Amino acid sequence: MQARLPDPERQRVQFVQREGRPVTLRPLPRPKLGSRYRIRKVGGVRHLMCVEAPTIQVRVELGVTTTAPEARSAPAGTIFLDGAAECEPFADPVRRIYNLDHHEGCVRAFTLSACEQAMVLVRKGLELRSREWTVRANDADLDAVLAIWVLLNHLRLSDASDPVRTEIMPLLRLEGAIDAQGLDLQDLSALPPTLLDETQRRMDRLRDHERSLKARNRWHKIDMLEYVSERLAQIDNLVYPPSTFDEIVDIEELGRTEIGEGSVALACRARVGIYEVERQLRRLHGPRLGLIVLKQRSGVYTLRQVNPSLCAGLDAVYAHLNLVDAGAGSPRSGNRWGGSEEIGGSPRRTGSKLSVAQVLDGCRHAFAPPSVGRRVAGVLRAVSTTIAVLTAAVLGAAGAGDLFGMAPHAGFGCALGLVAVLAFLVGAVRSRCVFGLRLPRGTGWIPAVPFAVVGALVGGTGLVDRAIGDASPLLGLQAALPWLGAIVGSELLFRGLVHGQLVWAFGSSPAPGRGREAWMRPAVVAAFLSTAAGLALAGLGNPIIPLPDNLAQLPLVLAGALTVGLSAGLARERSESVLGAIVVVVVAAAVVALPSLMGLR
Repeated sequence: MQARLPDPERQRVQFVQREGRPVTLRPLPRPKLGSRYRIRKVGGVRHLMCVEAPTIQVRVELGVTTTAPEARSAPAGTIFLDGAAECEPFADPVRRIYNLDHHEGCVRAFTLSACEQAMVLVRKGLELRSREWTVRANDADLDAVLAIWVLLNHLRLSDASDPVRTEIMPLLRLEGAIDAQGLDLQDLSALPPTLLDETQRRMDRLRDHERSLKARNRWHKIDMLEYVSERLAQIDNLVYPPSTFDEIVDIEELGRTEIGEGSVALACRARVGIYEVERQLRRLHGPRLGLIVLKQRSGVYTLRQVNPSLCAGLDAVYAHLNLVDAGAGSPRSGNRWGGSEEIGGSPRRTGSKLSVAQVLDGCRHAFAPPSVGRRVAGVLRAVSTTIAVLTAAVLGAAGAGDLFGMAPHAGFGCALGLVAVLAFLVGAVRSRCVFGLRLPRGTGWIPAVPFAVVGALVGGTGLVDRAIGDASPLLGLQAALPWLGAIVGSELLFRGLVHGQLVWAFGSSPAPGRGREAWMRPAVVAAFLSTAAGLALAGLGNPIIPLPDNLAQLPLVLAGALTVGLSAGLARERSESVLGAIVVVVVAAAVVALPSLMGLR
């Protein structure tokens, strides 16, 4: 039997036949594995990450320490390593804060080193996929590097069938014994002589660069993250066979957002299809993965709902993205976000105009059920906007009367149009499509016109511009400008600015399974708000918006104004444009004004 070759690098050996006997030739070096480690900026701060541990970010800041109170009140999901926190080692599983250390507040000789503590945490089942984690170190000695490696390789170390645990444990035990006890007591690692010698050689290889840098006084001048990344890749080459990472897909994560109770939507880019990406991301993120956004190329996205138990489905995502995406066409064009309840994508013909961050924001908004607090805040914001715009319009009408001698109703119409246009343009900067700043889509909104006409004939085109409508705008430019200003201003305010604010608060449609709350659609709330605003102005005795001569007609006027508002809201939703609402109200107002032009009243 041939003796086992002492091989600290686990190199392959080539054999040839010579005179019938195998003769050993020079060892062939193991092929180097591709590095799984990446350095990226997150929030302006550089972090080290591993493609197989995307929920863990590593920060190495040489010499930076955290006080004990700060460490214990650190953000949840923080792991301090080997002196990064100036306190005793501790574990706070409730707040998810850990300090892996053996320097202060403990008997060093009786305490495991940081790398061994990390292994204990992993073997005890610390779930590192269920949330975001930040690992903080203030040096890059071998103990800290090994601890980082253990945490970033937690998936493989937790798998009892993976041989990597057997490969790495001797190195951890020897480093732990030396770091805690000193070189003289390395036999406490309990490694047999042959394995101890091989492990010592591996350790020397890992420490060579560190010793060289410190000998040349360059340790404090290097890029610590780059150094740690190189050492981690070196450890990979020591303990993993060459083919270990062949099946790993290099997935570039572009962003993520919370979309429900413990679930995330993750945006990424890869050179493979959605199902290969899903298989790997399921392994890396576990049950936390709810939705995948795969960016194939500029403007082309594939959506895949991984968790079927989310509070909503992809239909809600499609609806919201079609609302905010300037690249989406009309409902009948087919060039829209769509697909099945499990998989879909962006508009096929033109692609999407949304960035990755905007797509993720749309997913978050679609999957987040509107809370009572969010709805109340949205209504309060809409009411405040209405009061501010109408107050400015009333003051502007008074100024127009003093400066230009305009009648109150004419000055109000012009002032309302000007103030509402400015407020709308400022508000629509956030997302012009949500606020309806786009051309009308399709023709599905046109049937709202007859309903608006009926409402206008019953009670006028709305209390805000009802008095303006009586001015027969078809008779000339002087009457038409205030009339158009009032209609355009009121629609930009209620069907544009207020409607958009309510979409952010309530969602573009009722939450799935909440049909009883259909009255909470933004269009319905905006219609009630516009009617209430006109009634409030009339109740103040303002001559611009007079009450009916016969107060018995007030309910009829209110019903007519509400009908016009609901019709305009329907056109706004179906056309996805505030222009559709303006056209509907203009037509209804023109029908009301036509009898005056013909001398019938």
